[in-house]
Amino acid sequence: MSNPAPAVSAFSAEDESHLKLLSIFYYVLAALGALTLLMVAGLGALVFGMVGRDGHGSAAFDGGDIAVLTVVLLLSAALSLAGAVLQFLTAQRLRQRRSRGLCQFTAAITCLSFPLGTALGVFTFIVLARPQVRAAFAD
Repeated sequence: MSNPAPAVSAFSAEDESHLKLLSIFYYVLAALGALTLLMVAGLGALVFGMVGRDGHGSAAFDGGDIAVLTVVLLLSAALSLAGAVLQFLTAQRLRQRRSRGLCQFTAAITCLSFPLGTALGVFTFIVLARPQVRAAFAD
């Protein structure tokens, strides 16, 4: 005799509330990522404002320093933009109860952003692991 699978409890108002809160927090983190992008752009403008029109650095910077700083600023900007876009998409998908895999992927990436991102990522995994939430995403 095989045991019947346990019944999945119904999606509750508490589950809906938790998904809504997670969505709001992902929107906030996306906005912080966009703000970081603006700060990186401002830092880049400041640095390149110190470079003379002939492309040579001032006494504070030489050509090698400028190249390294340019690469670091571009990588920082790209990562900030990618993180902000992922978090924005995840916030939308949590509200729509779609793309559970994307939400889990973003939660894992967000966990790297200690301490707020770690807490948000862990709570996202906890909420998405509930059977009733998993069933709501499957519909």
